[in-house]
Amino acid sequence: MSNQREPENLAFDNERSLQTLVRAITLSQREFSLILLRCNYAALRQRMVQRLHQLSPVHIHEITLPTSVKTLYTNIREQLGDEQPPALMIFGLESVKDIDTVLTSANQVREEFRKNFPFPILLWVNDSVLQKFIRLATDLENWATIIEFENPTNELVNFLQQKTDEIFAGDVTPNPQVCQELKIARQDLQSREEVLEPALQASLEFVLGLHDYLHDQIDTALRHYQKSLGFWQQSNYLERQGILLVNIALVYNRQAEKNQIENQRCWQESKGYLQQAIDVFEQAQRSDLVAKHITKLGEVLQRLQAWSEFKRFIYKSLPLHLIYGTSLQLAQDFGFGAEVALEWSWWSEANQLAKKALQILAEIPNLQSSEFALYRFILAKSQHALGEIEAAITNLEAAKNESNHQYNPQLYISILEWLRLLYFDQDEYLAAFNIKQEQLQIEQQYSFRAFVGASYLNPLRSVQVRNS
Repeated sequence: MSNQREPENLAFDNERSLQTLVRAITLSQREFSLILLRCNYAALRQRMVQRLHQLSPVHIHEITLPTSVKTLYTNIREQLGDEQPPALMIFGLESVKDIDTVLTSANQVREEFRKNFPFPILLWVNDSVLQKFIRLATDLENWATIIEFENPTNELVNFLQQKTDEIFAGDVTPNPQVCQELKIARQDLQSREEVLEPALQASLEFVLGLHDYLHDQIDTALRHYQKSLGFWQQSNYLERQGILLVNIALVYNRQAEKNQIENQRCWQESKGYLQQAIDVFEQAQRSDLVAKHITKLGEVLQRLQAWSEFKRFIYKSLPLHLIYGTSLQLAQDFGFGAEVALEWSWWSEANQLAKKALQILAEIPNLQSSEFALYRFILAKSQHALGEIEAAITNLEAAKNESNHQYNPQLYISILEWLRLLYFDQDEYLAAFNIKQEQLQIEQQYSFRAFVGASYLNPLRSVQVRNS
């Protein structure tokens, strides 16, 4: 479905398509007609809708399909109720989760559309939906008129530049719709034999890598990232080099979570890339970016139990976060300090630092409870060492309730292990046994344990990806 027309004529073509659409709406009053509006870009669609309302002498009612919709006909009936508008425009088909079922069922009840909807229906589709429409709703599609809207070349280039810049800056997350539009824009430009600037191509590689990472396609994400990094290194663009290095480190973090055998090697790889990123940001004199990403290095040092390096890290991280950081990052710094204190058996200092971290977290509005779990766990270990057993158990129970094993199963399992040991030492054997059973099940779910005897086996689960 590539566009074969001259790019400079597209603005005129879009206006002509709108005029054609207005005539079709006007001529189809009081009778059913189906008009498929092919458009691959949300911003262009919005502009065309605004212009259509200006041109049309007929009022056009609008509805948006929910993503969970199962039948197109029924949903239209439900949203319209007894109303029969002069014309109906429908949005959201590209976001419907079970699009195949929606189109198949629409084809099966096509006569109901003609009987009960005596007005033109304007249905926005992108190329992906249109292809499915032709394949799954052939009879209904045979009744339809297709009107196309496309972006001029300069707008496509500007769109690619704007979106990739926003994603690099962290202002936009590359959700499926954005990534789909970026891919289609690149294809449209290629079909017009438009050559992208190397910097824009490198930006696209980064965005495609980030999209793959968020969908746990980490091998392809790494390939995209490496291609992008190569360009920014050659062009000596320090800030984007650093961002790529951080994201490559996150790929190795994810590999470590998925591969328990190779996890130490992966953590070491991640550490190397993060240290390079920090060096690059410092070279670029971007202390704000150092502050933003240095916490990731602390998390990796924590995984590697590199305590001697941890002390140097804290001396660097805490002053940065006092100037550029967030309250959450400050809490993490105190938490890191508490862990170092635990390692060196400085129980009172660990206790105070963990309490300071929890105090900072408590002042952050609308914070997810899972953020508290690690610091309650550290506090509980310090309390155990100080002989405060009941307080330690109370904090471990709180940490268990707050922890989300989908994101950090290792922490959740460690909390369970400590809780089991403390209950056992208190002669509370039934509580210890029940916690042990839960621990075995969680370990099996995440492939940390191959067999759990007579315990109930839940399906294997994957650790959820977080773009932090």
